Amino acid sequence: MYKNKLVKISVISFASLGLALSVFAQTPSPTSRSEIKDARRENKEEAKQILEQKREELKQNSENKREELKQNREELKQDFEQKREELKDRLEQKKEELKDRIENKREELKKRLEKIKDNRKKQVVEKIDKNLDSLNEKITDRLLENLKKLEDILVRIGERTDVAEGRGVDVSSVDSAVVAAQAAIGDVKTAVEVQATKTYSLAISTEDKLKTDVGKTRRLLQEDLKVVSEKVKVARNAVHEAAQAFAKAHGRDLPEISPTISVSPAPSPSVTTNP
Repeated sequence: MYKNKLVKISVISFASLGLALSVFAQTPSPTSRSEIKDARRENKEEAKQILEQKREELKQNSENKREELKQNREELKQDFEQKREELKDRLEQKKEELKDRIENKREELKKRLEKIKDNRKKQVVEKIDKNLDSLNEKITDRLLENLKKLEDILVRIGERTDVAEGRGVDVSSVDSAVVAAQAAIGDVKTAVEVQATKTYSLAISTEDKLKTDVGKTRRLLQEDLKVVSEKVKVARNAVHEAAQAFAKAHGRDLPEISPTISVSPAPSPSVTTNP
Protein backbone atom coordinates (compact mmCIF):
# COMPACT_ATOMS: atom_id res chain seq x y z
CA MET A 1 0.00 0.00 0.00
CA TYR A 2 2.84 2.29 0.88
CA LYS A 3 4.43 1.59 -2.51
CA ASN A 4 1.19 2.45 -4.32
CA LYS A 5 1.03 5.83 -2.57
CA LEU A 6 4.65 6.51 -3.46
CA VAL A 7 4.01 5.68 -7.08
CA LYS A 8 0.99 7.99 -7.15
CA ILE A 9 2.97 10.85 -5.64
CA SER A 10 5.74 10.35 -8.19
CA VAL A 11 3.27 10.32 -11.05
CA ILE A 12 1.60 13.49 -9.78
CA SER A 13 4.99 15.22 -9.35
CA PHE A 14 6.10 14.37 -12.86
CA ALA A 15 2.74 15.48 -14.23
CA SER A 16 3.02 18.81 -12.39
CA LEU A 17 6.55 19.29 -13.64
CA GLY A 18 5.47 18.56 -17.18
CA LEU A 19 2.62 21.06 -16.90
CA ALA A 20 4.96 23.70 -15.53
CA LEU A 21 7.44 23.14 -18.33
CA SER A 22 4.64 23.38 -20.88
CA VAL A 23 3.42 26.70 -19.45
CA PHE A 24 6.98 28.05 -19.25
CA ALA A 25 7.58 27.10 -22.87
CA GLN A 26 4.50 29.07 -23.95
CA THR A 27 5.61 32.30 -22.09
CA PRO A 28 7.62 34.78 -24.33
CA SER A 29 11.31 34.77 -23.38
CA PRO A 30 13.02 38.09 -22.27
CA THR A 31 15.45 39.92 -24.57
CA SER A 32 18.69 38.09 -24.67
CA ARG A 33 21.88 39.61 -23.30
CA SER A 34 23.33 39.98 -26.77
CA GLU A 35 20.29 41.94 -27.93
CA ILE A 36 20.52 44.24 -24.89
CA LYS A 37 24.20 44.71 -25.57
CA ASP A 38 23.49 45.51 -29.22
CA ALA A 39 20.82 48.03 -28.23
CA ARG A 40 23.20 49.71 -25.81
CA ARG A 41 25.89 49.83 -28.46
CA GLU A 42 23.47 51.42 -30.94
CA ASN A 43 22.40 54.03 -28.38
CA LYS A 44 26.01 54.76 -27.55
CA GLU A 45 26.92 55.17 -31.21
CA GLU A 46 23.94 57.45 -31.76
CA ALA A 47 24.90 59.58 -28.76
CA LYS A 48 28.47 59.70 -30.00
CA GLN A 49 27.34 60.86 -33.43
CA ILE A 50 25.18 63.59 -31.89
CA LEU A 51 28.10 64.71 -29.73
CA GLU A 52 30.45 64.78 -32.71
CA GLN A 53 27.91 66.78 -34.68
CA LYS A 54 27.62 69.29 -31.84
CA ARG A 55 31.40 69.54 -31.61
CA GLU A 56 31.66 70.19 -35.33
CA GLU A 57 29.01 72.88 -35.09
CA LEU A 58 30.80 74.52 -32.16
CA LYS A 59 34.11 74.27 -33.99
CA GLN A 60 32.63 75.84 -37.11
CA ASN A 61 30.99 78.61 -35.10
CA SER A 62 34.26 79.22 -33.28
CA GLU A 63 36.20 79.38 -36.55
CA ASN A 64 33.64 81.75 -38.03
CA LYS A 65 33.87 83.93 -34.93
CA ARG A 66 37.68 83.95 -35.09
CA GLU A 67 37.61 84.93 -38.74
CA GLU A 68 35.15 87.69 -37.99
CA LEU A 69 37.29 89.03 -35.14
CA LYS A 70 40.43 88.79 -37.24
CA GLN A 71 38.74 90.73 -40.00
CA ASN A 72 37.62 93.32 -37.45
CA ARG A 73 41.19 93.73 -36.25
CA GLU A 74 42.43 94.18 -39.80
CA GLU A 75 39.70 96.72 -40.38
CA LEU A 76 40.77 98.47 -37.18
CA LYS A 77 44.15 99.38 -38.63
CA GLN A 78 42.62 100.49 -41.93
CA ASP A 79 39.99 102.47 -40.06
CA PHE A 80 42.62 104.27 -38.00
CA GLU A 81 44.64 105.17 -41.08
CA GLN A 82 41.61 106.31 -43.03
CA LYS A 83 40.19 108.43 -40.21
CA ARG A 84 43.63 109.85 -39.50
CA GLU A 85 43.91 111.08 -43.07
CA GLU A 86 40.36 112.40 -43.04
CA LEU A 87 41.02 114.29 -39.81
CA LYS A 88 44.25 115.67 -41.20
CA ASP A 89 42.45 116.96 -44.30
CA ARG A 90 39.66 118.50 -42.25
CA LEU A 91 42.07 120.21 -39.88
CA GLU A 92 44.13 121.63 -42.73
CA GLN A 93 40.99 123.12 -44.23
CA LYS A 94 39.77 124.44 -40.89
CA LYS A 95 43.16 125.90 -40.04
CA GLU A 96 43.10 127.86 -43.26
CA GLU A 97 39.73 129.23 -42.24
CA LEU A 98 41.10 129.80 -38.74
CA LYS A 99 43.87 132.01 -40.09
CA ASP A 100 41.30 134.43 -41.47
CA ARG A 101 39.40 134.43 -38.19
CA ILE A 102 42.59 135.08 -36.24
CA GLU A 103 43.54 137.97 -38.50
CA ASN A 104 40.09 139.50 -38.07
CA LYS A 105 40.31 138.96 -34.33
CA ARG A 106 43.66 140.77 -34.15
CA GLU A 107 42.35 143.69 -36.12
CA GLU A 108 39.45 143.95 -33.71
CA LEU A 109 41.86 143.73 -30.77
CA LYS A 110 43.86 146.64 -32.13
CA LYS A 111 40.69 148.70 -32.28
CA ARG A 112 39.80 147.78 -28.70
CA LEU A 113 43.32 148.70 -27.60
CA GLU A 114 42.99 152.21 -28.97
CA LYS A 115 41.57 153.23 -25.61
CA ILE A 116 44.86 152.19 -23.95
CA LYS A 117 47.37 155.04 -23.75
CA ASP A 118 50.48 153.03 -22.86
CA ASN A 119 52.01 151.61 -26.08
CA ARG A 120 54.11 149.10 -24.15
CA LYS A 121 50.97 147.63 -22.61
CA LYS A 122 49.37 147.42 -26.04
CA GLN A 123 52.33 145.46 -27.37
CA VAL A 124 52.30 143.08 -24.41
CA VAL A 125 48.57 142.38 -24.82
CA GLU A 126 48.96 141.77 -28.56
CA LYS A 127 51.82 139.39 -27.87
CA ILE A 128 49.75 137.49 -25.30
CA ASP A 129 46.92 137.24 -27.82
CA LYS A 130 49.27 135.67 -30.37
CA ASN A 131 50.72 133.32 -27.77
CA LEU A 132 47.29 132.05 -26.76
CA ASP A 133 46.55 131.03 -30.35
CA SER A 134 50.00 129.53 -30.71
CA LEU A 135 49.67 127.61 -27.45
CA ASN A 136 46.32 126.14 -28.46
CA GLU A 137 47.71 124.99 -31.80
CA LYS A 138 50.85 123.55 -30.21
CA ILE A 139 48.99 121.54 -27.58
CA THR A 140 46.26 120.23 -29.89
CA ASP A 141 48.94 119.11 -32.36
CA ARG A 142 50.74 117.34 -29.52
CA LEU A 143 47.54 115.67 -28.35
CA LEU A 144 46.89 114.40 -31.88
CA GLU A 145 50.41 113.00 -31.96
CA ASN A 146 49.75 111.25 -28.64
CA LEU A 147 46.57 109.77 -30.08
CA LYS A 148 48.52 108.44 -33.04
CA LYS A 149 50.87 106.65 -30.62
CA LEU A 150 47.90 105.14 -28.80
CA GLU A 151 46.41 103.97 -32.10
CA ASP A 152 49.71 102.36 -33.07
CA ILE A 153 49.83 100.53 -29.74
CA LEU A 154 46.25 99.34 -30.23
CA VAL A 155 47.11 98.04 -33.70
CA ARG A 156 50.11 96.13 -32.29
CA ILE A 157 47.88 94.60 -29.63
CA GLY A 158 45.54 93.47 -32.41
CA GLU A 159 48.39 91.93 -34.41
CA ARG A 160 49.71 90.02 -31.40
CA THR A 161 46.19 88.95 -30.55
CA ASP A 162 45.99 87.27 -33.97
CA VAL A 163 49.13 85.29 -33.15
CA ALA A 164 47.83 84.32 -29.71
CA GLU A 165 44.48 83.27 -31.13
CA GLY A 166 46.25 81.08 -33.67
CA ARG A 167 47.75 79.21 -30.73
CA GLY A 168 44.32 78.59 -29.28
CA VAL A 169 44.24 81.41 -26.72
CA ASP A 170 40.80 82.82 -25.87
CA VAL A 171 41.09 86.48 -26.90
CA SER A 172 37.45 87.54 -26.62
CA SER A 173 38.23 89.81 -23.64
CA VAL A 174 41.03 91.45 -25.62
CA ASP A 175 38.74 92.17 -28.56
CA SER A 176 36.17 93.78 -26.26
CA ALA A 177 38.85 95.96 -24.67
CA VAL A 178 40.21 96.98 -28.08
CA VAL A 179 36.74 98.04 -29.25
CA ALA A 180 36.30 100.13 -26.07
CA ALA A 181 39.70 101.77 -26.57
CA GLN A 182 38.89 102.49 -30.20
CA ALA A 183 35.69 104.26 -29.14
CA ALA A 184 37.59 106.30 -26.52
CA ILE A 185 40.17 107.40 -29.09
CA GLY A 186 37.41 108.42 -31.50
CA ASP A 187 35.81 110.52 -28.77
CA VAL A 188 39.09 112.31 -28.09
CA LYS A 189 39.71 113.00 -31.76
CA THR A 190 36.38 114.76 -32.01
CA ALA A 191 37.19 116.87 -28.94
CA VAL A 192 40.68 117.75 -30.20
CA GLU A 193 39.31 118.69 -33.61
CA VAL A 194 36.86 121.11 -32.00
CA GLN A 195 39.53 122.54 -29.71
CA ALA A 196 42.01 123.01 -32.56
CA THR A 197 39.64 125.38 -34.35
CA LYS A 198 38.92 127.60 -31.35
CA THR A 199 40.16 131.17 -30.99
CA TYR A 200 40.43 133.16 -27.78
CA SER A 201 39.65 136.85 -27.90
CA LEU A 202 40.91 139.17 -25.19
CA ALA A 203 38.11 141.25 -23.76
CA ILE A 204 39.55 144.72 -23.12
CA SER A 205 37.60 146.91 -20.73
CA THR A 206 39.85 149.55 -19.16
CA GLU A 207 43.58 150.07 -18.83
CA ASP A 208 43.67 149.31 -15.11
CA LYS A 209 41.84 145.99 -15.70
CA LEU A 210 44.09 144.69 -18.48
CA LYS A 211 45.70 142.08 -16.23
CA THR A 212 42.30 140.78 -15.10
CA ASP A 213 40.93 140.70 -18.66
CA VAL A 214 43.95 138.83 -19.98
CA GLY A 215 43.87 136.41 -17.02
CA LYS A 216 40.25 135.46 -17.70
CA THR A 217 40.97 134.54 -21.32
CA ARG A 218 44.08 132.60 -20.37
CA ARG A 219 42.18 130.59 -17.74
CA LEU A 220 39.47 129.82 -20.27
CA LEU A 221 42.06 128.37 -22.64
CA GLN A 222 43.65 126.32 -19.86
CA GLU A 223 40.27 124.95 -18.75
CA ASP A 224 39.37 123.93 -22.30
CA LEU A 225 42.73 122.24 -22.80
CA LYS A 226 42.38 120.45 -19.49
CA VAL A 227 39.02 118.98 -20.54
CA VAL A 228 40.50 117.64 -23.77
CA SER A 229 43.60 116.37 -21.98
CA GLU A 230 41.44 114.44 -19.52
CA LYS A 231 39.77 112.73 -22.47
CA VAL A 232 43.21 111.74 -23.74
CA LYS A 233 43.93 110.20 -20.34
CA VAL A 234 40.70 108.20 -20.60
CA ALA A 235 41.77 106.91 -24.03
CA ARG A 236 45.24 106.12 -22.70
CA ASN A 237 43.75 104.11 -19.83
CA ALA A 238 41.46 102.28 -22.25
CA VAL A 239 44.46 101.26 -24.37
CA HIS A 240 46.29 100.16 -21.22
CA GLU A 241 43.28 98.02 -20.26
CA ALA A 242 43.43 96.39 -23.69
CA ALA A 243 47.10 95.63 -23.06
CA GLN A 244 46.25 94.18 -19.65
CA ALA A 245 43.51 92.03 -21.18
CA PHE A 246 46.07 90.74 -23.67
CA ALA A 247 48.49 89.96 -20.85
CA LYS A 248 45.85 88.03 -18.91
CA ALA A 249 44.79 86.06 -21.99
CA HIS A 250 48.26 85.37 -23.31
CA GLY A 251 50.60 85.85 -20.39
CA ARG A 252 53.50 87.52 -22.18
CA ASP A 253 54.51 89.94 -24.93
CA LEU A 254 52.68 92.80 -23.20
CA PRO A 255 52.82 95.99 -25.27
CA GLU A 256 53.87 98.92 -23.13
CA ILE A 257 52.38 102.39 -23.43
CA SER A 258 55.12 104.89 -24.06
CA PRO A 259 55.91 106.86 -20.88
CA THR A 260 56.74 109.88 -23.05
CA ILE A 261 53.08 110.50 -23.82
CA SER A 262 52.06 113.67 -22.02
CA VAL A 263 48.50 114.85 -21.73
CA SER A 264 48.98 117.77 -19.35
CA PRO A 265 48.38 121.25 -20.69
CA ALA A 266 51.51 123.26 -21.25
CA PRO A 267 52.14 126.12 -18.83
CA SER A 268 50.68 129.53 -19.46
CA PRO A 269 52.39 131.79 -22.00
CA SER A 270 55.60 133.06 -20.49
CA VAL A 271 54.70 136.64 -21.24
CA THR A 272 54.34 139.14 -18.47
CA THR A 273 50.69 139.90 -17.88
CA ASN A 274 51.49 143.03 -15.95
CA PRO A 275 50.89 145.69 -18.54
